[in-house]
Amino acid sequence: MTRFPWGVRVGVATLMVVAAMVATTAPLRAQRGLDEDEVKAAFLFNFVKFVQWPPSDDRPADVIVIGVVGREPFGDVMDSVVRGKTVNGRELVVRRLSADQDPRTVHMLFIEASEARRSADVLKRAQSGGVLTVGETRQFLEEGGLVRFYVEANRLRFQIDAEGAQREGLKISSQLLSLAKK
Repeated sequence: MTRFPWGVRVGVATLMVVAAMVATTAPLRAQRGLDEDEVKAAFLFNFVKFVQWPPSDDRPADVIVIGVVGREPFGDVMDSVVRGKTVNGRELVVRRLSADQDPRTVHMLFIEASEARRSADVLKRAQSGGVLTVGETRQFLEEGGLVRFYVEANRLRFQIDAEGAQREGLKISSQLLSLAKK
């Protein structure tokens, strides 16, 4: 029997968890509810494991900051999902941002659909900042966002603009890219 190094086994196990999450996510309610927020927060947490960010003077190097622009209940759910967790030895921190705050101070920025009117402006200000931007509106990728959540067959799915991420200096694992809808 071939034994793989510990790091490879952990990586494969993590990928299997993400793949299972994508394949077996419980059907979502038609209306936004806490269940959908929990699923989105779990996806965001798992995205962190598969992305490498470029160095930045705007962000701390010892923690990974997840910014949330939008309604407050989602920020609370995100807090509970990442509380006490680390990725690659870095603590995860959730920050609430208003739509007019500098988005380049976070590693990942989730912009809720409730901020659709302002998302294009926020995305423009995040450009060239090495920020993984995630949203949930139909036009999010066209506006310059990098990851878009959507519901298909009553399940949460996601798309990734790999070229856009590369322009931002982000390295997204090929494992995660393979799970995204083309």
